[in-house]
Amino acid sequence: MAPLAGFMLTAVVGMSAFSIDAGHLIWNRTQLQTSADAAALAAAGNLPGGNLSAVKAAAVDYASINVPADYGTVMLREDVVIGHWDPSTRTFTPGTTEPNAVKVTARRTVARGNPVPSFFAKIFGVQTTDMEATAIAVGAVSTSDASFYKSVYVTSSKDLSNVVLEFEDGERQKFEPLSGYTGTFKGTGIHEGKNISRVWIKSGCNDSGEGPGYGERIDNPDSDGTVHGTNTHKGCRPHVTATFQAAGADFGDSGALSPVRLVE
Repeated sequence: MAPLAGFMLTAVVGMSAFSIDAGHLIWNRTQLQTSADAAALAAAGNLPGGNLSAVKAAAVDYASINVPADYGTVMLREDVVIGHWDPSTRTFTPGTTEPNAVKVTARRTVARGNPVPSFFAKIFGVQTTDMEATAIAVGAVSTSDASFYKSVYVTSSKDLSNVVLEFEDGERQKFEPLSGYTGTFKGTGIHEGKNISRVWIKSGCNDSGEGPGYGERIDNPDSDGTVHGTNTHKGCRPHVTATFQAAGADFGDSGALSPVRLVE
């Protein structure tokens, strides 16, 4: 009976270790995820300001205040990655070109000096457990800070004939035939989602001489506001304008911009 009792005691201790330590790990994982979520949201909320240092500082600050003090330092500046979130493919690409998202990782590890301690599992030699949680949040980019423009609104004092867009990769797309005095244009097909560098607006007898049917050329000023053409409005030479419309992140099927939100 003694050997059997010893075996049963070991099994009971093992089950206790599993249940208690498993619950402890789940609790710590939940707390760590809450910290990561808060940090990502705070960081993404600072993106429109354009100060990337402030973005990282906000993440680290909010990560620390959303965990108990005995968790130690769960996030460092290197745990905060700024990049671009593509909603169509649901992928995050690190980089500071067209940043609209922040990915953060909260950690409790031996290397950081704050692993999750074990209770009964120590009997079996499991002293601590490394753990981490990640989160990605996207922040709408304000038009005053955005440097990428996906569409352009054009006007003319005469009926539009055609509009030509040139994208940042040098490719062009022509829209014709047109009618009316205004219109919003953006890349379609293989040019969908591309940033617009400049536009040619053809109406009346304006001609830039840069190609067949190319009207007055207006370059993207990379800033807010409407750019007026230089043609004098008289005779058949129309007055044209172009407003390059800055874009943030496309958050949903509606295509509408949304406030800061978690995407992963």
